[in-house]
Amino acid sequence: MTSKHHIEHEIKLTAPSADVLEHLIDAPQVRKLALHPEASFAPKHFKATYYDTPDWILRELRWSLRTRYEGERHVSTLKRNSRIEEGYSSCEEIEQLTPRAFQSVACIPEGKISEALHEILPPVTPLHPRVEVSMQRRKREIRIGDTLLELVTDAGVISANDKQHTLYEVELELLEGDMHDTAVQSFIRQLRETYSLDPSTASKHQIGLSHYPDTT
Repeated sequence: MTSKHHIEHEIKLTAPSADVLEHLIDAPQVRKLALHPEASFAPKHFKATYYDTPDWILRELRWSLRTRYEGERHVSTLKRNSRIEEGYSSCEEIEQLTPRAFQSVACIPEGKISEALHEILPPVTPLHPRVEVSMQRRKREIRIGDTLLELVTDAGVISANDKQHTLYEVELELLEGDMHDTAVQSFIRQLRETYSLDPSTASKHQIGLSHYPDTT
């Protein structure tokens, strides 16, 4: 995997329970839009670690640095300019394959992530794990008119500062098209009303940071 650099747009919705997520991912209104309605949607487990410097420089810049463990793959992501309002989330996102763990900025292989970090941090800067995420994930690709979305359900735990937060979440990531298309917005409203979904007010990273003092 070479570095992947793009702007991520998605809708994040909080669900009341894991049972709701199981019903939603295989609901008739979802299956009829799925590109592969008969494909397996068995959950896949992933873990992720979010890092920051000893003096929380990434938090201050509203950046996040994450390594996600997907089987034998370790995919790292740097997000910048993140914002989430009424469930609508957008950010600049850079992804690349990296080692399993970081001890410092110098441990990150050459690529767009290291280039971005080297602009603000010396290579010897330590990186400490701050937030741990463990999720069971299901996903489908769905098409609504000219818009292609990845529908994801996550159920699991966010751990930070010796505290835990249980999360049940639905994500709709824009792959192509227009997130604000009338038909897309109608589908999202239908999901919200049918499954009692609320707009998320924070990302997984932000939820974890909220368990530390002096964070928002």
